[in-house]
Amino acid sequence: MKILFRQSINRGYRGFPTRFLMRLSTIEGGFSEVHQIFTAGVFLTFLALALGAQPWHLGFLAAIPHLTQIFQLIGAYLVEATGERKVIAVLSAAASRLVWLGIPLLFLIDDPSRAILWLLGLLILSSSLELMSGNAWTTWMADLIPRSLRGRYFGYRHGVLAAVTITVTLIGGLWLEWGGRRLGMPASLTVILFAAVMAGMVGVVLLVRQPDIRRPKERKAPIVRELLLSPMRNVQFRRALEFFLVWNVAVGFSAAFFNVHMVQQLDMTYFTMTGFHSIKPLVAIFLFRWWGKIIDQFQIRSVLMVSGLLVMTLPFMWLFPVKGNIGWLWVIATLSGLGWTGFNLSAYTYPMQLSPTIGRSYYLAYFSIISGLGFVVSSILGGAVAQHLTDWELIVGGHTFMAHHLLFVMSGLGRGVALLLLLRLKEIHAPGTLALITRIGSGVWRTASLGRPFPRWIRRSPGNSATG
Repeated sequence: MKILFRQSINRGYRGFPTRFLMRLSTIEGGFSEVHQIFTAGVFLTFLALALGAQPWHLGFLAAIPHLTQIFQLIGAYLVEATGERKVIAVLSAAASRLVWLGIPLLFLIDDPSRAILWLLGLLILSSSLELMSGNAWTTWMADLIPRSLRGRYFGYRHGVLAAVTITVTLIGGLWLEWGGRRLGMPASLTVILFAAVMAGMVGVVLLVRQPDIRRPKERKAPIVRELLLSPMRNVQFRRALEFFLVWNVAVGFSAAFFNVHMVQQLDMTYFTMTGFHSIKPLVAIFLFRWWGKIIDQFQIRSVLMVSGLLVMTLPFMWLFPVKGNIGWLWVIATLSGLGWTGFNLSAYTYPMQLSPTIGRSYYLAYFSIISGLGFVVSSILGGAVAQHLTDWELIVGGHTFMAHHLLFVMSGLGRGVALLLLLRLKEIHAPGTLALITRIGSGVWRTASLGRPFPRWIRRSPGNSATG
C-alpha cells in the first residue's frame, strides 16, 4: 500500500502543475461519471422496475444516498485522524464500485420482494463506501484547486461530465431499446452494470495518479464533541444548512417518481426517456463555464436564489404532459438544464466557502448528513403516499390528475418555502442578487437584440451593487 501511494506523496503538489491536476481530474471524472450514470437515475429506475419494485421501494431507493450520509462523518473522522485522504478516497471508491458486480445475480431470485430487499441492501453498502470516498475526495480537491479558480474549473469539469452524460445516456437507452427486445431486460441490464464497473475502476486507477498534499493535523484523534458542535457555532453555515435541509425535503418528496411517471403514465420508450435526460446535460455544456464565472464574481446566495426560482417552477410544469402529447417535457428538460446547472454548481461550492481549512471534512460531512436527512424523510414519505394513493384520480376540465401530480405540486410549494430561508444568508465583498439579475438580463438582451447594449436607464454596475 505504501508503494502504491509513495510516488505522488513524495513528489507533492509542487511537482504537479495546476493545469495537469485539472486535466487529470477531469479525465478521471469522465470515467467515474459513466459508472454514476449507469448505476443511478433512470437506469436504476429501470433496474428496480425489472426486479418488481413497488412505489414505496422506489421512495426508499431514492433515499439511500442520503440515508447513508452518516458515513461521510466516518470518512471525515478518518481523514482528520490520519491525514490520508488519497488512501481513503481510492480504497472506498474501488470497494463501492465492485459491489455492483453482485447485483446482476439478483435476477436469479424468483421472489421479487426478496430480490428488491437484496438490491436495497447492496445499494446501502455501495452508497456508504462511496460517501466515505466522496468526503475524502472533496477535501482533497479543495486543497489542490486554488479558491480563485474553483468556480471556473468545476464549471468546466461539470461541462465535460455533462458531455459524457449525454453520450453515455443515449448509448444506454439505445442498448436497452435493442437489447431489451432481443436479449431480455435482465441480460441487457447486466451488460450495463458490467460496463459501469469497468469504467468506475478505470476512474480509480486515474485517481491513484493524482497527488496529495501532506496536511497539518489539528489533532491525532478528533474529539467527537467538537466534531458535532463546531459547525453549528458558525452562524452562516447553520443558516445555509437550514436552507438546504428544507430544500431537500421539498425535492425528495417527488424525486423518485418523475421517471416512474414517464414509464407508467406517459408510456415513453427507453430511448425517448434517455433522450429527455440528455437535454439537461446538453444545456449544461453551454452553461457550466458561464455559471462558474458568475459564482466567482457574485454572491453564491444570489446564484442560488435566481436559479432556485426557476427550479421551483419545474414540478408544476409536470402537470401538463399527457400520454400521446409530451411536448411540454422538452421545455421542462431545457429549463431544468438552465436552472439546475446554476443551482447544483452553487450548492457544490458553497460548503467549501463556508468551511475552514482545518476541519473542513467535518463541515462537509455535517452539511451532507443534516441536509440529506430531509431528503430521506420526505422521499420515504412520498413513496408511502404514492403507495397509498395508487388509484387516486382528480378530473378537472377534462384533464386527469393522479398521485404523481399531487407529489409534484407539493414539491414545488416546498421549494418556494425553502427559498424564503435564503433571505437570512448574508455575504460581503461580492455583488448581490440585483446585480446578478442585471447581468443575466443584459446577456439575454444582447442575444435577442443581436448585440445591442442593455438600455442605459436600467443598466446597473455590478461593482456598485448592494450585498443583497
